[in-house]
Amino acid sequence: MVKYLFDNLEDMNKFKNDNNTAIITDIDGTISAIAPTPEEAVVTEPMRRKLIKLKEKFGLLAVISGRSANNAKKMVGIEDILYVGNHGLEYIFNEEYQVADEVKKYLPQIKKSAQKINEELYNIPCILFEDKEICYSIHFRQCNEPEHVREEIINAIKKSPESKNLQISEGRKLVELKPPSSYDKGTIIHRIIEDHNLRKVIYLGDDITDFDAFKKLKELEKEGKIQGTSILVLSSEIPNYVKNSSSFFVYNVNEVLKFFRWLLG
Repeated sequence: MVKYLFDNLEDMNKFKNDNNTAIITDIDGTISAIAPTPEEAVVTEPMRRKLIKLKEKFGLLAVISGRSANNAKKMVGIEDILYVGNHGLEYIFNEEYQVADEVKKYLPQIKKSAQKINEELYNIPCILFEDKEICYSIHFRQCNEPEHVREEIINAIKKSPESKNLQISEGRKLVELKPPSSYDKGTIIHRIIEDHNLRKVIYLGDDITDFDAFKKLKELEKEGKIQGTSILVLSSEIPNYVKNSSSFFVYNVNEVLKFFRWLLG
């Protein structure tokens, strides 16, 4: 059963006292409070200052987001850390931008499909469309009947010929159109661990898409390859299977900041 983090901080001492520990975190809902629209979300200055100190103390600080890598970097505003965007399809490290080769050929199709879906759903004013360069998100957080709107979004995507063979994924009050790819947050966590020869990893997330990262960390720890732990920022929107896949939970972004203060103490 997943445990409340602040009742079990003794379990985290092995990470706190080792400067080779890597900190990997999601952005929205984890180090930034969920906002009505993506543009309104911010990383506060107190959070940013703690992230800078984490970068200085520990072996690696990485941010993995559903946002584009460039948008994630602009939002967090810290140089010389690893930014992974669009759930692992692109990243920025040492000021170098890279995108997965396997997705490039689908970008024109994504744009065509996005245009078609936009035309299909234009009469639903509460929907927000977000072009993330590689992926395309349709947000329905501001809709009064979110489940009904979600079904309309899914149906619009499925009946669009331009969306054929593209991947549909879901997050907190959003549906996303993506290139077909094996990349997810679990895949990219594994890659980061191997590329940087990590042995201790703390991962923080708040969404359905973080399930893959939680699961991968447990697999790698069971295989004896790392010491890993995962922290879920709990919300009513999170299914039990996601909650139960994490090691610990906290209640909100303020408690994430509180944990970072403890980790730096």
